[in-house]
Amino acid sequence: MLKGFSRRIRAFDILSEQEIQALHDGTLQVLESTGLNFFHERALRLFAENGCEVDFATNRARMPSHLVEECLRKTPSSFEMKARDSRSDLRIGGDALYYMGGAALRIVDLDTWDARPATLKELDEACVILDSLDSVHMLADTAPYTDLVGVPAVMTYLMDTASHVKNSTKITLSAGSHGSEIFNVKIAKAIGADMLAFLGVSAPLTYQRDACEAAFTQADAGFPFYIVASDMMGGTGPATIAGSLITTTAEILAGLVLLQLARPGTGIVAGDYTMPLNMRTGEPCFDDLGSSLHTVAFNQIMRRYRIPIFANCPGMSCAKTIDVQSGYERGMSSLAAAMSGANIIVLHGSVYGEYTFHPVQAVLDDDIANWVGRFIEGFEVNDETMATDLINEVGPIPGSYLNKAHTRKWWKTQQFMPKTAERSTYSEWARTGKKTALTYARERMEEILRNHKPVPLPRDRNDQVDRILKEAEDHYSKAGLL
Repeated sequence: MLKGFSRRIRAFDILSEQEIQALHDGTLQVLESTGLNFFHERALRLFAENGCEVDFATNRARMPSHLVEECLRKTPSSFEMKARDSRSDLRIGGDALYYMGGAALRIVDLDTWDARPATLKELDEACVILDSLDSVHMLADTAPYTDLVGVPAVMTYLMDTASHVKNSTKITLSAGSHGSEIFNVKIAKAIGADMLAFLGVSAPLTYQRDACEAAFTQADAGFPFYIVASDMMGGTGPATIAGSLITTTAEILAGLVLLQLARPGTGIVAGDYTMPLNMRTGEPCFDDLGSSLHTVAFNQIMRRYRIPIFANCPGMSCAKTIDVQSGYERGMSSLAAAMSGANIIVLHGSVYGEYTFHPVQAVLDDDIANWVGRFIEGFEVNDETMATDLINEVGPIPGSYLNKAHTRKWWKTQQFMPKTAERSTYSEWARTGKKTALTYARERMEEILRNHKPVPLPRDRNDQVDRILKEAEDHYSKAGLL
């Protein structure tokens, strides 16, 4: 099982007890009075059978508070996931922090910063890079790329999944669109692994038919779920952080109720992907301060509900290049998410929003993730680490700790040594070519591609995956989607 990072520091709270209660009461009021639209007959019938007020003409379901509370009690506070290699198994929840690779539409050119579709070779290489990084524990459903050269749009999710399972032992998410979830269930069975099903809300307050259909298929298969709310403050959600917390929490809990009614005890991780709308441009404000404040408060609410937490915003920067802006946005938002109790953080590889990705960014993000992970693990305070006897032995100047056994034992655990940062002296840096972190990251990426060999998928299982892809192609061809 992958260890991830273990949070030893107390999770940060931003809300008072009174504020938490007020937001909870407001959420229950929205669920009971406003309700949500579910464009799926089976979902509406399920709600009606369990005491919800359902208007089948408008597809609206209103949920009584007691049902929401009951379904919260049925939701486990943690759950295990089986990878195709047991060394990559995960236990989601508690004080564990894991990182997931990012997702984007296209690959970005590091010299021109232009975006273009990725080749299948570049898809596989990106998955190899993510497999090699010890701070990456999961792979996203629509990742790394969803615009692939020569691949019809309807097949890209499945091509991503196939590349994940062939080039990494790490657990992958399962997307549901145009029936792709059916084939992901078959792939999971073929490789003998779990997948984390994706259930996305269409803000405001709506679950589309495709999302509901995929949810039932994957719930029947026994998948745990990642439910994500992605309101845009001022656009598809209230402009205030408090108001958007109510809509996003209501959206998450409505999906939770659906899943617990469909299969009681389903493992769920609640995902926040809420950010402000840029009122000047109409574009999302990725990695904005507002999104971090929302994430911190959302995490506190989900900790109160004892639901594992997924932070989606940290991996989505507004920067268009790998630069100072990218670094501070990603670093600060990742730290805020980790300190407030996130169990999974999306980070590695996405450059701008969900539009561009590059493995070099993932290599740089490996240092951010390990820095943040090391921070939340804190440090030990005991007789040996306090070192009072050693301090007495060394005394004042000219005493030194450099030649002590205590220093040799402890320095590596007390310091963080990034793999791509430039940490030489100024004179050495000038003498050796004035390399930057970006240069080191490029070099490390090339080294990984030369030397890292993922655990191969056994031939018989590899062939099964290929047959499932061919079955999907035939299915979409007959449906007129290819």
